[in-house]
Amino acid sequence: MPKRALIERRPWLLAAIVAAVLFLWCRNSTMPGLYLLALKALPFLLLAVYAVLRHRGKDTRTLAAMLVLEGTGAALHDLYDYPATVLMIIGHAMGIALFLNHLRRDLAMARKIFATALLLLTPLVFLLLMNTGRGAAPAFQGLALGGMAASAWASTFVRARVGSSALIVVVACLIALEWPSSQIAWPLFFVGNLVLATGVTGELRSRPD
Repeated sequence: MPKRALIERRPWLLAAIVAAVLFLWCRNSTMPGLYLLALKALPFLLLAVYAVLRHRGKDTRTLAAMLVLEGTGAALHDLYDYPATVLMIIGHAMGIALFLNHLRRDLAMARKIFATALLLLTPLVFLLLMNTGRGAAPAFQGLALGGMAASAWASTFVRARVGSSALIVVVACLIALEWPSSQIAWPLFFVGNLVLATGVTGELRSRPD
């Protein structure tokens, strides 16, 4: 089984990280835009493959769909803002579905308060930061993103990995909204999803069916 794990899963995770580093290396180069767009989405697609191979089940298929949608949305953001935002909203909604399926029943009061704050404050901050010419789509993204982070924080997954990585995703999206040309938003977005994906799949593998 360890050899099979090495052959089937870890190379996909390594490939996702290598692709992310390659994109960061090439994003200010003269590479044609279409190839650069594909390279920007590729790390998330590879991460999705890793997820479905590490744990074969409905939850990881939902996780993979979230990664594909979010990665594609992030890649299209500079060219097709509205379709990209819609993809991100659907991706966040897939994350909500995943985490609500593992909602913690005996949630401590402090965690309830923090999850509620994420749910309410994230769309509020999006509203405050969004450009008035972009319509209501960013506000809906803020609501979906806040719901994803709040449900991750309130889920049975380890807060130190999954909950915290969801917060990194929120911060990355806020940076991208306020400073579209920021060089740090995409790396943060990838790292957050990387830690989230490995945390979720690792826990699912350790749990009895």
